[in-house]
Amino acid sequence: MIRWNVACTAPTSENGKSQTYAEIIRLLMVQRGFHTPEAQEKFLRAKLKDLSDPLRLPDMLEAVTRVKQALQRNEKILIYSDYDVDGMSSGALLYRFLIKLGAQTQVFIPERLTEGYGLSLAGLERALAPGKPDLLIALDCGTTSIEPVAFLRGQGIDVMILDHHELPEGGLPNAQIMVNPQRSKEDHYLATAGIVFKFCHAFLKVEQREDLFDLKEHLDFVALGTVADLVPLQEDNRILVRYGLEQMEATSHVGLRSLMQAAGVRSAPTPATVGYMLGPRLNASGRLAEALSGWKLLTTFDPNQADTIAKELDALNRERQRLELVVVEEALRMVEELPQHQKSHCLIIASRNWHQGVIGIVASRLQKKYHLPTIIISINDAGHGKGSGRSIPGCSLMDALRANSSFLCNFGGHPMAAGMEIEEKDIEAFSRAMNQWVEKEVPKEVFLPTLDINVQIPGQALTEDFARELQKLEPFGKQNEAPVFAVAGVKILGTPKFFGNNHVRFRAEADHIQFNTVGFGLASQSIPPQSFELAGHWGIDDYNDRPCFRAIAWR
Repeated sequence: MIRWNVACTAPTSENGKSQTYAEIIRLLMVQRGFHTPEAQEKFLRAKLKDLSDPLRLPDMLEAVTRVKQALQRNEKILIYSDYDVDGMSSGALLYRFLIKLGAQTQVFIPERLTEGYGLSLAGLERALAPGKPDLLIALDCGTTSIEPVAFLRGQGIDVMILDHHELPEGGLPNAQIMVNPQRSKEDHYLATAGIVFKFCHAFLKVEQREDLFDLKEHLDFVALGTVADLVPLQEDNRILVRYGLEQMEATSHVGLRSLMQAAGVRSAPTPATVGYMLGPRLNASGRLAEALSGWKLLTTFDPNQADTIAKELDALNRERQRLELVVVEEALRMVEELPQHQKSHCLIIASRNWHQGVIGIVASRLQKKYHLPTIIISINDAGHGKGSGRSIPGCSLMDALRANSSFLCNFGGHPMAAGMEIEEKDIEAFSRAMNQWVEKEVPKEVFLPTLDINVQIPGQALTEDFARELQKLEPFGKQNEAPVFAVAGVKILGTPKFFGNNHVRFRAEADHIQFNTVGFGLASQSIPPQSFELAGHWGIDDYNDRPCFRAIAWR
């Protein structure tokens, strides 16, 4: 049973009618930490000129100086990027920027199954086979790569890291330059796509040549990586994504246009467009095939090549969905068979039958279903497991992995999402230890499923005008979530219509206001026949540009 936690109720005037929509939005702004009219105005009217100084990031000036030196010496630069959407989009932006500057630049993206995440000795062996670069720039990886960086330095290769992952406890790798906001007190929210944008901006600013490269034209890449990596949409990130999505709608990049066409994007892109339509298709290349194909799609100037790659990625995504369903069904059966002490506070399940490319998605599915930190592990024939974990608010997965690192070969990531490697023989003991640690260190209330509702509103507020006023708070995402409203006295009109995979839509009424409602994944939950409470999001439907209540729950 989910507990509803209502933060406040919309104020009413003496005649019982709700106050203006601006008052409800003011309440939402205060909940987001914007208490003064000045702060609220800045949030609502944020412009690109409000972006913070890129040179405040650690080692940023040194990064600009080193790349300028590489240009002057005509040195070879190798971009070594991660295989996820953030890695591909940041790699595409940096590649286009360096090529525009006239640099000798190549890009390498490791293969997930054979070379693993980030800077690895296996990946570097293939990356350096065509010849050694003078400068290697690691994107979205490298912060924990002590041995690979030492190997590169031993080869006489300079190393520059542009990354946003958490710092290791045992010390940093010996790279000449590390631009990672985790090393400072500011900008921790940036994804690597945002860091690369900051690097390009810093270079143009230092050189006083802001006309040399149109950064605004490439904001769609920044939005793509930022949204897909699920980093907080606050401060600079919110500005970059807001204008990046606008740029995406009129993108000049043929690959992105082809991808949106293949994905069936019919309206102005939103974070949901990236998260559920574009991101999964790009990620499919890194999960099931060669991640470089996603990067090629973002950098090609050939419309025919773009269409071909986009269709291939779409087909790969369908195959990914099929594999995901198989793994989810088996994982759910295994969870039910686990003894209680191995699933009381943390889920850790493993198999030799699972494709490594989908375990992160499966971990996310199970975490949402059971409201527990979840790690899914794929084991190869040699008994070596690679796992992907997702956590719940209030429980840092990285803290848990650090505390139990004696069982692990390697690990890294964020508080809410992390990867790790482990030998098959250690998994059972690791599972017991993780459950014990989480039980001891994480407050019990974290495990109580709670639906946080921003404002209880009257049915009279469910108008198109209010829905369009709420768009001023967009783009919505992590730490700038779409507001959740509760409405009482709701009655269903007519007969609900069921569609897709467990979805339902119906017409409803509250306070004599009629409105459309859709419940994704809620078709199996019976709707009360009489007056009931409805919780969810009120806004404009991306598909038909009409107001709609997207239900989360009812009671």
